[in-house]
Amino acid sequence: MRNYAGFPPLAPARGLPVDLSTGMRSQLDPSVAAGHLYGATWVSWAELASMDLATGPDQFTGRLTWRTKSLPSIVHQQFVSDPWPSEALSAVGVPPADLHSAKERVDWMTDEVTCTYEPLTVGAVLGPGTHWPHVFAVMKALAGRFGDDGVRLVVAFD
Repeated sequence: MRNYAGFPPLAPARGLPVDLSTGMRSQLDPSVAAGHLYGATWVSWAELASMDLATGPDQFTGRLTWRTKSLPSIVHQQFVSDPWPSEALSAVGVPPADLHSAKERVDWMTDEVTCTYEPLTVGAVLGPGTHWPHVFAVMKALAGRFGDDGVRLVVAFD
């Protein structure tokens, strides 16, 4: 996870927890030591539960996805700021007028291009419609037994 979009990290560069299980440590330590992992960190359920799903990255407002009718198997994606970069406008044309206030996905078509704009927020990346709510539901259930600070998610990025 290189965070190309520029979201403010919730739990930046904490490394592996000191009390990580022996089994997980034996699997991850060699990769960390050899430099095969980009990084590792952990986050508690308390921190995840307090996330503001409306938070967006500093530099981008959304993600634009498009494909042309002549080559529909090739999907193009680009993060966009406000105003949109000229290369995005030249690829898809002028977007719908109400796009700047969009809170959800917007689809539109031109003669040659099918486009989708998705506002870029924590909720769009981690919220409903993604696979993360399933992970968070398990964490929340465990927190009911062990406390919000007694449950954590450990991640390592290659």
